[in-house]
Amino acid sequence: MTVDAGWMFALLMVFVRSSAMFMSSPLFGGSVPARVRVAFCFMFSLCVLPIVQSHLGPIPEDLFSLTAAIGREAGIGLLIGLCTQLLLVAAQIAGSLLDMQLGFQMMQMFNPQIGGMASLMGQFKFLLFLVLIFLLNGHHMMLTAFVRSFESTLVFDTQSLATIQAGLVQMLGGACVLAVQIAAPVAAVSFIVDAASGVINKSIPQMPVSMVTLGAKSALGTLALALGLPLMVVAVQSGLAHTGDELAGLLRLAQR
Repeated sequence: MTVDAGWMFALLMVFVRSSAMFMSSPLFGGSVPARVRVAFCFMFSLCVLPIVQSHLGPIPEDLFSLTAAIGREAGIGLLIGLCTQLLLVAAQIAGSLLDMQLGFQMMQMFNPQIGGMASLMGQFKFLLFLVLIFLLNGHHMMLTAFVRSFESTLVFDTQSLATIQAGLVQMLGGACVLAVQIAAPVAAVSFIVDAASGVINKSIPQMPVSMVTLGAKSALGTLALALGLPLMVVAVQSGLAHTGDELAGLLRLAQR
């Protein structure tokens, strides 16, 4: 290994792309110190550099070309990290739906990963999805996509940006569908309890049935949530496979 201008330029490009990917992915959040993030991204770049250095182009001849190259690397890293982050978006949407069904929507907790407030079930689903992503080697999928993104020249022109935007919208729609599927068992139990309380309310209109059945709905919904936890593994596996396929398709669209 020779440390020259070409090596320094390649390290800079890999560092920019990896930093943008890790900062926008669920691997790092607001609770991780900035020095730890920068140090990890730098060490990761040093490890990946011998593999991808041959795929990087020559050193730009002017400042404008260098700035454009840095912006392109940051855009590719953000694209990879954002696609992974959409799985956590599905978890938070599912948690919000569960909170509305179980009556927990007023409970809010601070989520250091996103740097803001999250609902009770949203926080639970977020952390559960994050653990399952690591257990199912979802980070390997992200790192594989990162290395393969260097195998061809990627550009962001008007046509590719429009196609990538449409692909991201489609992925967001898939995340919403996944969230509804995760919340479906609890929603079904909540619907049955609400229907039963409606029938009872017709028979005994003087009785505040909705207040009486609120505890039963929360208890039965929590039981359905516990029984449906094994299905979360299947949901995360399906989400990872779909995300990997969509991410590979988006990277192909930006190739030239």
